[in-house]
Amino acid sequence: MKKRAARVRLPCQDGRFEMEVTDDGSRTLFNRLSGVSYHSSSGAVSETRLVYLLNSGVYERLVHRRATRVLEIGLGTGMGMFLTVDHAINHGTPLNYVAVEYDWLAAGVVQDLAPDSWVSDPALVASYLQWRSAAVPSGMLGRDHVNDELPQVFQWAAGNDQFVEVHCGDAHKWRYEGEKFDAIYFDPFAPDTNSGLWQSPMLEVMYKLMNKHGRFVTYCVKREVRDRLTAVGFKVAKIRGPQGGKREVLVATKM
Repeated sequence: MKKRAARVRLPCQDGRFEMEVTDDGSRTLFNRLSGVSYHSSSGAVSETRLVYLLNSGVYERLVHRRATRVLEIGLGTGMGMFLTVDHAINHGTPLNYVAVEYDWLAAGVVQDLAPDSWVSDPALVASYLQWRSAAVPSGMLGRDHVNDELPQVFQWAAGNDQFVEVHCGDAHKWRYEGEKFDAIYFDPFAPDTNSGLWQSPMLEVMYKLMNKHGRFVTYCVKREVRDRLTAVGFKVAKIRGPQGGKREVLVATKM
C-alpha cells in the first residue's frame, strides 16, 4: 500500500495552533497542545459540505428558496457558516444563522485559513472579517473573557436577507428564546475531549429548539451518543461519510 505523504502544516499567528492543509486543499486548524484538529484531514470543505449542508437538508432548502433557520454549536473557523451563508445569498434565500462559541477565533486567524477559497464571492469573507475585527477590536474573544452567565451576542448582516448571530458563552448555560430551527449543525469537539456537550441534557435542549422534521447533524456516531439522541426523541441514522474521511456520520430527525 502506498504511504500517504505527510500533510503540510503552516505556522499560525495564534501560537496555540498550526494550520494544516487538508487533502482537498482547504486549510484547518490543528491544536498543538491537545493534538485535536478542527476538521478532517481528508478535506475540511468536503467534510463540512457533506456532513452539515447536505445531510441537514439546508442545501436543498436554500436551492428551493425556503426561508431557513440554522443553529451551530461550535462555530470554530466559521467554515459551516461561510458555506451556508454563501449558498443562501447565491439563491436569494432568507437565512438566520445562530452560532454558539466559547472561544471565538480572531479575524486574523480566520483570514490566514484562506476562507475566500471556501465561497463563491470573496467579498462575503471581507465583510465578515471587517465586522469581526470591529465587533471585538482586541482581536479575540477567548474563554478568559467570556461571561458564562450572560453571553455576549454579536450580529452580522451578511446579505440583504441573510443574518448571523454569534453568541459567545458556555453552551451548557446558553438559553435561547427565539424561533425554532430547521437544522442544527452540532460541531463541538469530540466526546473524548468535550464530553459535557454530548450528554442527554444538552441533546434534550437541541431537540426542543428544533422544528418538526428538523435535522440534527454531526460527525460523531458513537453508540452512546446515538442512544442519548434516541432517548430524547430523535430518529437516528448513520449514513455514509465524506470520501476519504469518516466511514459514517450521523443524522437525527425530529419526528
